[in-house]
Amino acid sequence: MDKAKLKIVADRVKEIKNEFKNLLPKELQEEFEECAYLGGGAIFSLYNDEEPKDYDFFVTSKTFASKAHWIFSNNGTLKYKNGIKIGTHRGKLLIVTNNAISIDKKFQIVTAWVGTPQEVIGEFDFKHNMFYVHNNGVEALVCWSYLEEKKLYYNEKRARDICGTIIRVKKFVERGFAITNKEMSKMLLKLHEVGFNERELEILNYHDERNDFGS
Repeated sequence: MDKAKLKIVADRVKEIKNEFKNLLPKELQEEFEECAYLGGGAIFSLYNDEEPKDYDFFVTSKTFASKAHWIFSNNGTLKYKNGIKIGTHRGKLLIVTNNAISIDKKFQIVTAWVGTPQEVIGEFDFKHNMFYVHNNGVEALVCWSYLEEKKLYYNEKRARDICGTIIRVKKFVERGFAITNKEMSKMLLKLHEVGFNERELEILNYHDERNDFGS
């Protein structure tokens, strides 16, 4: 673990959070500052000197998540397209789904999973994603070494979307991650344990090239 790099990551996240906060409607800004935290792949990317493709913010308040979803869902520019709502907010692309609010394809508030980092990030699928910034510093729910190597290690405590996790392996491999047979076996055994749900079977049978599983 490189403490100097972690400090750089934390400072960068603080800048990003402030930039996103200033994009939000004023009635959301103060509570966003208090209850939002950044989690997931952006921290791994920043630590490894890569530019994240987007920044996922999670929130501890169900009240805030509902309020934000209501405000953005009633944006007057929204139109339905392919099952999602698309419009603009302050001149930037706005996408509203049941799971999240996305602005400018860069910032996202996840509304489907709300809670503390331990509750939300604790169920992330791969361990290199299980880091977060809530206040000032980078915090870890797993060993810091997972930030140091581009390998996939499955989080066996993952309680949902096992099928989607397996599908997403391809995306990570294309980005240069490696995965061992041992880690693939862990996922397959977990899928055997929990089985497929109806939504997963629907997506798989549809043969959509996107295989649009939620994260």
